[in-house]
Amino acid sequence: MGNHSKSEVARLIGRLQERHNKLVEVMKGRESAAPLDEGRTPDLYVSAEDIRFAVDDLATALKEIRSRMGKG
Repeated sequence: MGNHSKSEVARLIGRLQERHNKLVEVMKGRESAAPLDEGRTPDLYVSAEDIRFAVDDLATALKEIRSRMGKG
């Protein structure tokens, strides 16, 4: 276990939260413009490419945290 400054930890937490929020936003997708059938609610469109980028960004943030704060 290492010693870390409060500002460094806060910065890493902020970056992780930003990337997590982006992934959640992408996962929510957007409503599809397809016409509705009888009583059917609109489907969501989620871009696979956007999901891959958001997951990669989150993974990168986690790797940065691991490298800076130790592998424990």
